[in-house]
Amino acid sequence: MEKIDYLKQLKHLYAPSAKNVEIVDVPELNFLMLDGEGDPNTSQAFKDAVEALFSLS
Repeated sequence: MEKIDYLKQLKHLYAPSAKNVEIVDVPELNFLMLDGEGDPNTSQAFKDAVEALFSLS
């Protein structure tokens, strides 16, 4: 599997100018996310979800 370095490929999105206002076209990207509710510091479900997310990434 080839590793994709979005920081290099999409530098204009990750390091914008601090002096100029620009409109950018963000390409469609895939993301992994967690969805839930409650306190992530005490939730066992959150801990399990983070472990699953880590193994997928």
